[in-house]
Amino acid sequence: MSTDKLCGDPPFLAVLTEPDACVSVDRIDETVNAIERATIDGGVTLVVVRINNDVDGTSENKWNLLKRLSELKQQRLAEGNRDFLLVVNNDVELVLRAISNNIHVDGVHVKEYNAHLIPNIRQKLQDAFKDTTASSSNEIKHQPQDIIIGTSCHSKQSALDSYNLTPRGPDYLFVGTCYLTQSHPEKTSLDQLEGPTLPGSIREILYQSFNNNDDRSGNGDSDLSGVAKKPPVIFAIGGIDERNCNEPVKYGADGVATIRTVMQADDPRGVVKLMNTAMLN
Repeated sequence: MSTDKLCGDPPFLAVLTEPDACVSVDRIDETVNAIERATIDGGVTLVVVRINNDVDGTSENKWNLLKRLSELKQQRLAEGNRDFLLVVNNDVELVLRAISNNIHVDGVHVKEYNAHLIPNIRQKLQDAFKDTTASSSNEIKHQPQDIIIGTSCHSKQSALDSYNLTPRGPDYLFVGTCYLTQSHPEKTSLDQLEGPTLPGSIREILYQSFNNNDDRSGNGDSDLSGVAKKPPVIFAIGGIDERNCNEPVKYGADGVATIRTVMQADDPRGVVKLMNTAMLN
């Protein structure tokens, strides 16, 4: 899987695992089952392994979950255009472990307060891919330039800061909080939210910056390595469900990200279909 997955036609849908996805073998099974059903028709662009690391025994369970989702990713790839990007939240070391073991993982999601480290993290992962390719007799489908790195932002300035990183910032941004959500229990009223218009506003500002740089330099389309440095894909996040997912897209977001709407659904496949249809409309 390459960054081309994020260069297709929006809207895009990202699904994040629940924080307790690795507390037990049963929860791992439930998580994989939900993702398996959600991705049957190819309607999920990005899957993020995001779990609570404060639970005893989580580390090895997280590794096992990642391996199983990687196997599912490869299965979807073999079935045709149904594969998804697979990234790990806030755990570069786990991604490096996956790379060294030829486990197919696309990258990492970096916390907003660590976004300034994205260029260094990207270089570290690229070097690991190169080392693995050079030392392995197996065919490696990954290429270093295909690494996906995302981060989150809650303001226009934060988005600009990450986009302006050199030689390259994030490939995607989670922008929120759009609606009331269990993920941010500290936000209890609408006036505490960033709201559903912020993702589209950020996308507009980043493309204005991109176009202005392009006009001034004639080379705003590439970073130092020749990889396109267009603005990242913008996912709206926070309280997103099948009833409201069209709203951030209407305001300009490239897509949406959700957790419980899909992961706790009786029919994850059906919910994914509903969300994709709603965003298109």
